[in-house]
Amino acid sequence: MLARSLFLIAMLLLAPAHAAQPVAPPAAPSEELILEGDNIITVLINGMAVRLEVTAEAFGPAVINPEVAARLQLLAEFRRNWLFGPIAVEGSGAGLMLDFGAGPGTGPGTGPGTGAVPVPVSWAGQRVTERADGIIGVHHLPYARVTFTLAPPAPDEAIQRFVLKRTGNRDTTRIGAEVTVGKTMLMMIFVPERAENLITAPTANFIATHQEGGFMPGSDGTALMNFGIERPTRIMRIAQPIALGELLVDRFAVRIADYGDPRQVGEIGENDPRFEKGRIVVSRRKGRGKPDLLTRLGRDQIAHCSALTYDLRANEIRLSCAAPSD
Repeated sequence: MLARSLFLIAMLLLAPAHAAQPVAPPAAPSEELILEGDNIITVLINGMAVRLEVTAEAFGPAVINPEVAARLQLLAEFRRNWLFGPIAVEGSGAGLMLDFGAGPGTGPGTGPGTGAVPVPVSWAGQRVTERADGIIGVHHLPYARVTFTLAPPAPDEAIQRFVLKRTGNRDTTRIGAEVTVGKTMLMMIFVPERAENLITAPTANFIATHQEGGFMPGSDGTALMNFGIERPTRIMRIAQPIALGELLVDRFAVRIADYGDPRQVGEIGENDPRFEKGRIVVSRRKGRGKPDLLTRLGRDQIAHCSALTYDLRANEIRLSCAAPSD
């Protein structure tokens, strides 16, 4: 009896202390979004789950497919147009609240979310993408860091760092890194969803006349843009590569029928002396063209890299890369 009484007294003495123990706070929302595979996240718009593909190529407002806008019963608050050279797509948009706490997407690090934030969203009469319900730019995500997983990491990788630049306004916001060509700053945007580096005809004229560029024979191709629009391309090679950190950019798929004609590029002839190994080329051509100062860098350019991180808080882009193969 005495032992039992002592046990009950001890329990009574311990109970208040146990009840006073502080409750652990809930886990803070994730500050980093880690994407891999199809780079699709799920958000809530007006309570409906919407799957959006994340890309740094997207500019301005997010874009959703028309059937999604219809299900959401969205009312247009502003007009938005997209131009692909001579092809114009007309659409509408509205300011919405996107809840990024909708749950996990397709990769680790997509949850817990960060709650609802205001994002302008637009739509047109045709689907912007077949891979998801829409697309959203990195610049609209409410995370401190967004990382694209490109490949398994290799031994002895090094981190390349670039200052993150923002250009444009609400309708044209882009993020990327800048590099000087001639006396002009050229914006470079990493787009690993594409294989090749992509530029317009005027930008090709500009780069070719500064870096001695020419079209490669038999290099005709097609670039697939948003809304399923296809644009003809040719591959331009430059004798003086453009250095972006340790990346040497020397090939571009040129949209040859957009915003003008790449008449300043010319052709690369057989045994063209400009491309002889070790030859120093000094261009004497006058720089021409009114470029959009935009270059999309595709996955072939960063095939030796395993991760691409946008640090939106530090305004820095980081590439984790092995030494490029010859």
